[in-house]
Amino acid sequence: MSISRRTLVRGFGVGVLGVGALTACTTGRGGRGTTPPAAPTGGDLTEPDAPLVMGSIGASYGRCAPFESAISIALHEALIAVNARWEGLFGHEVEMAERHVMAEAGEDLTAVIAAMAESGVTTVITSIDEDSLIAAMPAFVEAGMAVIDVFTSGMSVRAPDVLTSNMLIRLAPNDLAIASLYAEAAWAGSGSKSGAPGTVAFVSEDTAQGHSLLHELTQILEPAGGQVVAEHFYGFGEIGELDAVVAKVLKTPPALLVVNGGPEAGPFLSALYAATLDEDERPTVVVPTRLGPAASVDYVDAELLPECLSSATGYVPGTDLQVDHVNMMLNVDPDLQRTGYAYSQQGYDAVILACLAAQDALSAEGVDISASIGKILTGTQECTDFGDCRSILRAGLSADERATIRFTGRMGALELGAAKDARTGAIRTFTWSDAQEIQRGTSEDFDAGS
Repeated sequence: MSISRRTLVRGFGVGVLGVGALTACTTGRGGRGTTPPAAPTGGDLTEPDAPLVMGSIGASYGRCAPFESAISIALHEALIAVNARWEGLFGHEVEMAERHVMAEAGEDLTAVIAAMAESGVTTVITSIDEDSLIAAMPAFVEAGMAVIDVFTSGMSVRAPDVLTSNMLIRLAPNDLAIASLYAEAAWAGSGSKSGAPGTVAFVSEDTAQGHSLLHELTQILEPAGGQVVAEHFYGFGEIGELDAVVAKVLKTPPALLVVNGGPEAGPFLSALYAATLDEDERPTVVVPTRLGPAASVDYVDAELLPECLSSATGYVPGTDLQVDHVNMMLNVDPDLQRTGYAYSQQGYDAVILACLAAQDALSAEGVDISASIGKILTGTQECTDFGDCRSILRAGLSADERATIRFTGRMGALELGAAKDARTGAIRTFTWSDAQEIQRGTSEDFDAGS
């Protein structure tokens, strides 16, 4: 029977607060209070007769806000693809609880998670800030939910006192990986008009992620003789008095400037560039700059000085965008052509990963899904979509054996480290024209070590 788009997406309200009814719920199916089907063991290689039920939590405030729409759309479209194109999982439609979107920092998610658990959710995809994720993890663990996070990078999430019980998987490069790329640029970025090799000026929003990135950068630079020569933290979207911040950066010109914020980076870099010009309008200091994902936007309408972004490079997580992915996103929201697709590849792949991990584990339970995600990224048989990957796994079942897959999704090839953060993967970079129009750069690999 064909599955209508309306049937699939009811209950998956983009930008709706609260946890609501499940999409296409199975009549009479209980929540977490019922006895779950036993995971297969030993030679019991059969698919369970149980649907996979997922949830998702996003945020509409702070540094999460610019990416909320793209992530929500990507989750939504991946769910449609799994059910309409590939007929679901285990003979059932994959179900998705209504998306909960946090409206402000510090919101207590305990009741939200409890309601999801009662509805049978076993896997949750998150795109929230570090502090919120840390606060929510005990409730996720208590409910036995696998958590696939597509957004956070801060290392505070991996502190020894943070309870994750091996249930948290993160798909975006963490701050260790990003700091390694920035440190490499700091050693390579020195020139006749810039600072000493290995010196960095750091300008960032005052967030757990910002402090994490500074810490990781310092830990890499200092043992090799580098240092952070200036730092400035500011509230969301409010960089402060531009002349004062510019003076702080230029007091000891660095080999690299890191601006870890949002679109306020444009006016700041324009003011910085103006402060370096001599009487002939030529820069006396050139500071190579790295911008984070929220600042990697188009500045055509920002009225900046020409060439002020000529030394800047931005990035977002993920490999080069596929045409199919772009068209999928624009069919839902044409405005994304202006605002971008950051983290949407991770959002789409998170749904596919959860389904493939369930297929690999022959279980819809969170603990089994969490245990299988790393395996399906590093197996022997390569595949790039849910249908092909599932076919490989099912072919193994028909032979009463375990096949292994190496799934490469829309974000590119990815491997997880021991802590279940992305160990290796890709980012795509951006530069800007003299008219401040963002230009697609190259895709490059990152490696966060073990």
